[in-house]
Amino acid sequence: MKSANKMIALVALVCAAPFISAWVAYYFFKPEGGQSYGALLEVKPVPPMPFTSDQAALAKNKFLLVHKVDGSCDKACEEALYPTRQARTLMHKDKDRVLRVAIGSAPTLSPQQVAQHPDLIVINAAPPSAELASLLATKIVLIDPLGNQVIAWDRTQDLNGIKRLHGDLSRLMRASKWEAK
Repeated sequence: MKSANKMIALVALVCAAPFISAWVAYYFFKPEGGQSYGALLEVKPVPPMPFTSDQAALAKNKFLLVHKVDGSCDKACEEALYPTRQARTLMHKDKDRVLRVAIGSAPTLSPQQVAQHPDLIVINAAPPSAELASLLATKIVLIDPLGNQVIAWDRTQDLNGIKRLHGDLSRLMRASKWEAK
């Protein structure tokens, strides 16, 4: 009789163990938070970019990495463009799903800069909203294919920042259902 009671207690303990461990994990081991390097933005629509018809065809169904470039592209501008080029290049097969965009008043890139950034689309116009313009003053902003702002990263990155930027983009591409067409 005692062995039967021990067996029932053992079965009950085995069945209750997952619930007890889940309760302990929930109340005593709080998660650290997300792994995102960039700052997640409130997902809301951004007015359409002022693309030409050719640029609009290129940008269709793509994620946009948007930079602000006013006037000539100086050293700070180059330091902002370089990490996104490197992170996009590291994406291999998914790199065609991301389009880099420079927008601003009279953005001017030297011939050498144009050669270094052949995939960069340059738009000579103000950002489509004041909110986006204020974000772009210090950040690089990712806009999804539906036209929503998603993530913002600092304009200057070191080597670790490039890897983290690439990590954010890679996770986003894996989770996204959008395909470049």
